[in-house]
Amino acid sequence: MANKIKGEVGLEHEGKRYTMALDFNALADFEEEAGVENAILAVQDPGRLGASKLRALFWAGLRQRHADMTLELAGQILSANLSKLGEAIATAFPDPEPGAEAQPGNAPAARRGRR
Repeated sequence: MANKIKGEVGLEHEGKRYTMALDFNALADFEEEAGVENAILAVQDPGRLGASKLRALFWAGLRQRHADMTLELAGQILSANLSKLGEAIATAFPDPEPGAEAQPGNAPAARRGRR
């Protein structure tokens, strides 16, 4: 079962349930498979990715919970569940809550100049 707190998204394809997780390992797998230098930047603007890179991203996310996932099957599942890729990205990279940057502990400590 998918757990959004862990960045997981559940989906179905041809009567079978799958779980996708766009975690750190998935991003690393995506970089290797797709030849992308920075997966985090690529995922933040998926509209700029071509079909083979989108399929590789979907495959990498599915592969975290389904080790035997192939690129071809991932492409078939993606074709039937395109909206789930956006959901997985939103789950893995949620928008910061308003004011999150201003919270104590989130900002770097002020540096003191040399005297």
